[in-house]
Amino acid sequence: MGSSTYIAEEELAHLQKLSGEYQPEVTGPLVGERQSSSAITTEYANADPVYRTKTAALPSKYSHYRTCRGDGHCGWRAIAFTYYEALLRLGDKNRFLEEETRLRSLHNLLNTIGFQEHLYEDFADECFELLRKTAASVPAADESAAASLLVSFNDEALSMAIITYFKLLTSAWIQTHANDFQPFLLDQDIREYCATQIEPSICEIDHVGMSALAEVLVKPAGFALEVLYLDRSPGEEINTYHFDPLGHDGLPIPNPPMLRLLYRPGHYDILYKMEDIHIPQAAPIHVALAGYADEFVPVGRGMSDVMTLIPGMYPTGLGQNWPAVSYDYQPTAIPQPQMAAVPTYAPVPVSTTQDYVSHVNPTIPVESPIGMSINSPMTIERGGPFRPSMYELEPGFHSGQSHSLPFQTSIFRNSHYNTAHFLNPDFQPEEWTPDSEYVTSNRSRNKSSSQ
Repeated sequence: MGSSTYIAEEELAHLQKLSGEYQPEVTGPLVGERQSSSAITTEYANADPVYRTKTAALPSKYSHYRTCRGDGHCGWRAIAFTYYEALLRLGDKNRFLEEETRLRSLHNLLNTIGFQEHLYEDFADECFELLRKTAASVPAADESAAASLLVSFNDEALSMAIITYFKLLTSAWIQTHANDFQPFLLDQDIREYCATQIEPSICEIDHVGMSALAEVLVKPAGFALEVLYLDRSPGEEINTYHFDPLGHDGLPIPNPPMLRLLYRPGHYDILYKMEDIHIPQAAPIHVALAGYADEFVPVGRGMSDVMTLIPGMYPTGLGQNWPAVSYDYQPTAIPQPQMAAVPTYAPVPVSTTQDYVSHVNPTIPVESPIGMSINSPMTIERGGPFRPSMYELEPGFHSGQSHSLPFQTSIFRNSHYNTAHFLNPDFQPEEWTPDSEYVTSNRSRNKSSSQ
C-alpha cells in the first residue's frame, strides 16, 4: 500500500514537471495584419463574464488590432514594431535620422556596463538599416511603406536582431539608473535581474522592463506608450497605464503620437484607434448635374459664300456685320453680278470635327460675336442679258428723304404713318399748290359744259 502511494506521488510530480515545462507550438506570423477589434470580443464571447464585459466595450474606442506571435518576445516585438510605425506615420524623413543619431549616442551606456562593441554592433546596424529603409519609403505616402515594414518584421532574423538590440539598451538603462528601479525588485540584485529577465534570448517583458524600455526608447522620441491590461479586476473597462513623454521644460507633451498595446495574461498585441490608421483618399469623382441643352454651332466646311446669305446659316452675331446691299442702275450692259469674296472666318473652338455640339453646362454661355474684316462693301449691280425697263426704280431711290405715297385715305391721313402727321419722325407739312386746285376747277368746268 505504501509503495503504490509512493509511485503515484512520483508520477504526479513527473507529470507536474512536464506540465510546467510544456511550451505550446507557436504558429502564425511574427506580426499579423491589422484587423477589426471586434474579433477580440468574439474570442471572449464564452469566457469569464468579466472578460466578456470588458472586451465588449473595446471596439467602441479601439477600432483595430494587430496580433504578435506568442513566442516569448511578443511584448518586445510589439513595442519595436509600433516604434517604427509611429515614425512612419509622422512622414518626416529627418525624424529617422534624428532617432539614429540618438540611438548611437546611447552606446556609451552599453560600454559603461561592460558590453563590448563587437557584441552589439551587428544588432545596431540592422536597427539603423531598417530606419534608413523606412525613411526612404516615406515620400510614397501610401500603404506600400507600411507593407514593407510589416514584411521586414516578419523576417525572423531581422526582427530578433532589433529586439536584441533594444533588450541591451534596456538592460544598460536599468543598470545605469539603478535607484529608479531597485525598489521594484525587492531583494534581487540589479545585475542579476537584467541577466535573467532582460538579456536572455527567450524572456517576456515584465512591467519593470516595460518602464525601462519606455524611458530609453519611446519617451525620448516624443512618443507616448499606452498599455491596456485585460484582467479579472472589477470594472466594465480595461485598466490602462500611460507612459507620457516630457518636454524640455519638464511638462508633458500635448497630444504626442501614441503606441498602444493590449496585454492579456502572458501575451501582448497591438491596438489602434481610428486616427492611427492612414486611409488613402480616393481621387475625387466629378459628377455634373445639369439640364440638357442643344446648340448648333456652324463650322467652316468650305460652304459657298452665297449660302451664308440665307438667314440662320451663320453664327449668332455674324449677321450684324453683314454689309448693306445697294442697287445701282446702269443703262448700259454690264457683266454678270459680282460679289466681293468674304474672308473665311475661323472655326468656333468648341469642335473641329463635328457640326453638332451638345453642351451640358448648367447655363448656356453667350459667345461674343465673331469679328469679321470686310475689305470693301458688297455691291450687286443690275445688268446682264435682260434689257433695261423704263419702269425700273431710278438710282438713289431709297436715299434722301422719304417719298409720300401717291394716295391717301381719311384713316391714313390721320395716322402717324403719314409724313404730314406731326408724330411722324419724317414730318413734312403739306404745301398748298395752286396747280392742284386749278386742275380740279378745270375738270369741274369741263363737266358742266358737257351737260
